[in-house]
Amino acid sequence: MAVASALVVATAMSGVAADLVSAPGPKARPPVYLVGGGVRSINPTSEMLANDDFYLGGYGFGDFKAANQVQIPTTSGRFATGILADGVSSRALAVSDGLHTIVLAQIETQGYFAVYKQGPFGINEIRQDAAAQIAVLAANPPELGNSGKLARVAPAPDASEILVDSDHSHGGPDTVGVWGGVPTSYLKLVHDQTVSAIVDAWRNLKPAQLRYGVAHAGVVGEEAQFPPTGGSDPVLTNQFSNDPNNQVMDDEIRVLQASDPDSGAVLATYVNYSAHPTVLGSSNTKVTGDYVGRLDDLIEQTYGGFGFDQVATLGREQPARSDCPGFTGGDANPDAALCKLDNYASRVLAKVQAAVAAAQPLSGTPQVAMNSYLLIDPSTSTVLVSVVYAGAVVGVPVGRAENPPWLAGSLIGTTVFTGRIGDVLVTGGPGEMYAQIWQKVRDTVTGLRGYLNVGTAGDFLGYIIAPLEAYPEPIRRSFFSGDPPPAGANCSSVPSPVGCPSPIGNDNYFFNVSHTFGERLTCDFLRGAGDVLAGDALKFWTTDERCPAFANDLALPPGFDTQFPQQPDLSGVMPHM
Repeated sequence: MAVASALVVATAMSGVAADLVSAPGPKARPPVYLVGGGVRSINPTSEMLANDDFYLGGYGFGDFKAANQVQIPTTSGRFATGILADGVSSRALAVSDGLHTIVLAQIETQGYFAVYKQGPFGINEIRQDAAAQIAVLAANPPELGNSGKLARVAPAPDASEILVDSDHSHGGPDTVGVWGGVPTSYLKLVHDQTVSAIVDAWRNLKPAQLRYGVAHAGVVGEEAQFPPTGGSDPVLTNQFSNDPNNQVMDDEIRVLQASDPDSGAVLATYVNYSAHPTVLGSSNTKVTGDYVGRLDDLIEQTYGGFGFDQVATLGREQPARSDCPGFTGGDANPDAALCKLDNYASRVLAKVQAAVAAAQPLSGTPQVAMNSYLLIDPSTSTVLVSVVYAGAVVGVPVGRAENPPWLAGSLIGTTVFTGRIGDVLVTGGPGEMYAQIWQKVRDTVTGLRGYLNVGTAGDFLGYIIAPLEAYPEPIRRSFFSGDPPPAGANCSSVPSPVGCPSPIGNDNYFFNVSHTFGERLTCDFLRGAGDVLAGDALKFWTTDERCPAFANDLALPPGFDTQFPQQPDLSGVMPHM
């Protein structure tokens, strides 16, 4: 397999080298990149499911086990009872300009940490191990037939050029530990299969021309501001639609499609879309990637080649979902659940098709780049820090490692990404970012074709809120329901200026790592944009008056997050999260 793939890349690199820069003139051929995809199943084994301790993530809090061992009477956590349809996968897309290769990869679980206390199974190690395996392949190219000449292979990405996120499915395995966790053997399975998907994507690199297009999802109740492409069927909702400080939405459905330069056959279709994978509710107990995996399948059925939907700006952006008629049992009925997922995925696909129809070829010299950066911020969330250090005591066995630079007291270290594919900017942040962050980058880094934004990338740290002015309503909704002041609400027919009591009725604030994290992340994105677009980290960073407060991150070089040792393997003494 490696030999055949390397020969394909060798032919690509030698045969299209002249095309890597388009000829001048009105009929210039679009530039040629190298593009490849890889997918591997990450379904748990029957043995992993047999003990009723393989939990799904996203709804509720904890597994109701004292010390994560003894079930409290009359309670039950949401453990998986099987796999829905094809279940869950890890997917990866590799893109190269012949000089650099970058990878975008996604794990279909509720969330995935940079590092785990159980062992070397986190995103940090996935990136390091995939880069190491590809480097070995690239350093030992196969011979071209019996010619004695070695094949030319695509450049190997380093760990800083590999972005990995989780899709945040609320029917996905709880690889976070907030809802009971999973066996440690599953973390190893996810690590191994995700590394393989990334390596497969590199092996499968082929010459391709890229085109980029955008459609709009539309926002329910806000169609005047966010009209859906096609004029009907908005597929997004805004959790805080009545809050004037949280009106910004990322309703773009962004598509990057790769086609064979000669035949025009579609090789890969990549989608970047912001709806939470919460089409299914808590009554579903089957392992699923939610609508994301079903959309991947529909993309491949529609266009051929490799299909990949990667989640985008998740903060307070929810799917406009509906049940399928004619079924009983709701989401607990696998047939009803699958119908519901396919219905939503098909509605999103209609927007994807509109984006493809409007797509235009990337032009100019092929360019790809990706940098990762270490972000360090003091946490102000006692909830998050407490469950990392001692969550297992109350049945919340959060698996994130506790050692520097990832955690030191209340200082949290994590990874952020900035890259480019031609004149399309790529950003990736370690949580559910509010759209104001993405919009600030767009407004500052102007003149580009597009702005991909990958959510829960590199780590999983909950909601990321910015600017500071966006906080009041998420805080209020953590304790009260109803419209924001001055409208108030009626609580048992008694008018209330603040809403009706509803403790943890919304989790945006409780699962927010710090009050400054979102502002810091915005500045790190601007620093990265300067690096990859202009070779000047200060170009955009200095335009934001709040960025000088976060100068410590600026002092660290790109890729610094990848230089730390891997976690020790403690799976022998920690068989479960």
